[in-house]
Amino acid sequence: MLTRFRPSPALVVASLALVIATGGTAYAAVTISGSSITNHSIAGRKMINNTLTGTQIKESGLATVPKANLAANASKVGGFTVRKIFYAPTTNSTTPKTILHLGGLVLTATCGNGDLDVTATSTVDHAHLGSEMYNAAGGGNPDGLHHSDFGPHSATHLDSLTDGNPWGETSFTYTRANGTIVNGQVSFDSSDLNVLQPGDGDIFNHTAKCLVSGFATSTTASP
Repeated sequence: MLTRFRPSPALVVASLALVIATGGTAYAAVTISGSSITNHSIAGRKMINNTLTGTQIKESGLATVPKANLAANASKVGGFTVRKIFYAPTTNSTTPKTILHLGGLVLTATCGNGDLDVTATSTVDHAHLGSEMYNAAGGGNPDGLHHSDFGPHSATHLDSLTDGNPWGETSFTYTRANGTIVNGQVSFDSSDLNVLQPGDGDIFNHTAKCLVSGFATSTTASP
C-alpha cells in the first residue's frame, strides 16, 4: 500500500536552511551601532581614505601638531630671531625712543616738528655697521654709510639711518667679532611737509607725525 508523505512547513524551512549552510554562502543583514563597537577597537587603516571631514572631528580636542608651535612663534624662523620695527608717534617728540635692541645694535627714533631721525648705536666695541639707503635727496638717490670699527667708544659712536631725509628706505647689516649678525630693513616717512622739499611728506598716506616700519633678523635672541 502506497502512503503519501507530506512534509510540514517547519521541516521544509529547516531543510532549506541546511542546504544553504552546507552548500552555499549565507547572507545576513547586520546593523552595527556605536554602542556595539568597543572603544578604541577600530584602526585608522580600516577607514576609507579622504572620508572624514571637519564635521566628524572635534577640533578643540586635537593635540598640537609636532613642531607646529615653532611655526606659530613668529619671533623665531629657522633658528633666526625676527623682530618687528615700528614707530608712529601722533605728536612731535624729541625724546629718543628705542625701536630695536638686538644683538648689540640699538636703533632709536625721534620726531621733532615732523623731522624724523633714526640713529644706530652699538653696545659693544669693534662692531661693523653698513647700510644702503634710497632717499628723498635729489629725487631718490642711493646713499649709505660704512663703519668698520663701530661702538660706544669709537670716534663716531652713532649714525643716522635717515640722514635728514623726509622719506626713504634703508637696509642695514650689523656684525660683531663673536659671529653675531643683525640684518634689517626700514621704510621711513615724515607726515609733515618738508620745508626744503615740499610735497615729499605723507607718501605712505598715514596719520602719524612720523613713521618707521620694518623688521630685523639676527643670529641671536639676546639684546
